[in-house]
Amino acid sequence: MHVRSNMLIGDPARVDEVLHYIEDTVRPYVEAQPGSRGIAVAANFELGVIVTNAYWDSADAMTASEHAVQTGRKEAAELLHGMVTVDHYEAPVFLRHRRPGRGAGLRVTTIESDPADLDVLVDVFRDTALPRLARIPSLCSAQLLIDRASGHCQAIVAYDSASDLAATRANVARIRSDSMARTHATVRSVQEYTVIFTSVREGGTTSLIERETELWNAHDREQWTSLFDQQAFELRATGGIRVAGRDALDLLWYTCQDAFPDNHVENLACYGDDHGGVLEGRFTGTHTGPLRTRGDEIPATGKSLEVGFCGVYRVQEGKIIGASLYFDRLDALDQMDRLYGITPA
Repeated sequence: MHVRSNMLIGDPARVDEVLHYIEDTVRPYVEAQPGSRGIAVAANFELGVIVTNAYWDSADAMTASEHAVQTGRKEAAELLHGMVTVDHYEAPVFLRHRRPGRGAGLRVTTIESDPADLDVLVDVFRDTALPRLARIPSLCSAQLLIDRASGHCQAIVAYDSASDLAATRANVARIRSDSMARTHATVRSVQEYTVIFTSVREGGTTSLIERETELWNAHDREQWTSLFDQQAFELRATGGIRVAGRDALDLLWYTCQDAFPDNHVENLACYGDDHGGVLEGRFTGTHTGPLRTRGDEIPATGKSLEVGFCGVYRVQEGKIIGASLYFDRLDALDQMDRLYGITPA
């Protein structure tokens, strides 16, 4: 995994405006680029500093996206009445217990190392620092970013809240000191931020499927569709359904989202490898919109539906190219009958 890190420094009074611009305009564009694994944004409101890290499957994907993201970066700096610096890293260590939420506390430790000693630094962070950090109950995630050419590195660790971040300072100072004593590296600075949002997938099919579920539940169709290869995608489902391309995505989205606007998919279990994955889930929702089936439209009943399902996903180059959805059709039809007060014989 590779990371482009943008640090914007400017007018503290304009931070909120710039964050809205990044979330509403920059984020969708970056996440739609080939090879994107998402974007993470944090800020220090008092100092007028915004850190935006974009994550990529490979160095080639990061390089290929450079021209596409230049305009957004320039406009964000202008809105902030400030300046921007850009650094490029790889991420040899990435641990996530849970995705940091909005308002989580973030600590960024800047480290300088001799490029020849970077492998030692990576081993010490992974084998010594990370196990100790992982024992902190409020830890959300921890990662090490390195630039092999310059030896410039960042250790980025997120906690559940700003108060949790503050509570870890003494403990983490000891971990930092012990770790640096095992290397020839030097800590140059320690900064603390508030997490604004993160959509970063740590990699692999499992996180891609989890992200698909997350965006479905957020009813964010634009971002949801960006996870699919819209030309190659094929949908198969119980009942003989087989549709390809954008029509398949439209069928899946509008059939469920229009009929059950409050619907929610619960992720019960998820497994994956380089070629695909399996999701066991539960769909729940209230039938408050028209349910469009083959040639028919079932009017809203205001009643609830709950259906367990299994989704088998096919993945290629970080995009979903196929999905087969299996569910108990008889149970679903029985519930649909009960939506209309019909008692099966």
